Amino acid sequence: MRGTIDWQVHEIFYKSGLNKIGESKHTAKEKAWQDLKIAGQKTDSHAIAKFTGIHSYGTANRYMDIWELAGKYAKENFKVRDMEKLTGEHIRAFLESKIAEGMALATIKQYAAALEKLELGLNGYAQFKGTGREYSFEKEIALIRSEAGKILNRFEGSRAYADPRSLNAAVRGGVHHLVATIQRESGCRVKEANYIRSSQLRGLREDAKTGQMKGWIEVKGKGGKIRQVGVSPTTYARLRMKIAKGKRLIFKPSNYRYDLKKAAEKTGQTYQGSHGLRWSWAQERFQELQRHGMTYEQAMFQVSNEMGHERGDITKHYLR
Repeated sequence: MRGTIDWQVHEIFYKSGLNKIGESKHTAKEKAWQDLKIAGQKTDSHAIAKFTGIHSYGTANRYMDIWELAGKYAKENFKVRDMEKLTGEHIRAFLESKIAEGMALATIKQYAAALEKLELGLNGYAQFKGTGREYSFEKEIALIRSEAGKILNRFEGSRAYADPRSLNAAVRGGVHHLVATIQRESGCRVKEANYIRSSQLRGLREDAKTGQMKGWIEVKGKGGKIRQVGVSPTTYARLRMKIAKGKRLIFKPSNYRYDLKKAAEKTGQTYQGSHGLRWSWAQERFQELQRHGMTYEQAMFQVSNEMGHERGDITKHYLR
């Protein structure tokens, strides 16, 4: 399929048979229940949802937004520009990236439901076009639901690693170790650490708040917000050398998270995803700023700003 990801998403929705806006949802669910019962299959709400379309504009818009995000993720990270070429691996990696970003468990479940409907849409579109393609994301989505439940686990406490330095040291592989170090020292997101180019390097200078010498990297965060994050001169030199060899720092987030998980197991720590390093950094930075004379409120707002958040009070979430 050619065209922008947005165009492809709409093409799937309108030509797959998913568009049931204006039709009775109750009738559709009743028919799905009867068909499943006759076939001797499960008739729970999850099973029924896999065989019913989308009956409201609100749901359609929410789901298509998520499909577009998944499509753009696959394009950016796997060079997959055709939504018809999506696989369970792409869907799994996309959802894992959301877990790593610290997305709430309830939202992860909403994303999973939307992507299950994308599977249904792709199968319907393949039937409409007569391509003979078949799609199944069920196994990968089930694994993500289980993983999200363990990591986010109706989260109430801290997701910071108990010993981020030992975790960092245990990460295997030069690139993944470098990425973990950048995250640990700067608090940046995984997405912000990927694809770093030489044009983003801003040189060495003192941290205005602590006087510590750091190497500065310009990153683009959520909402396109530009900011600079600081790492140690040693890490900055490693990054600069890596970029000089390959023109940019690039890695596969799913492989990076796998190595983080193994490092957590090796060091006897609970795996908190890559976002756990961001939690650890926020707590350490907050304490550091207070040691340099900032009040609780000043340190809280400074950390929020350095993390790329608009609201200062959001740091409270990381300080538990």
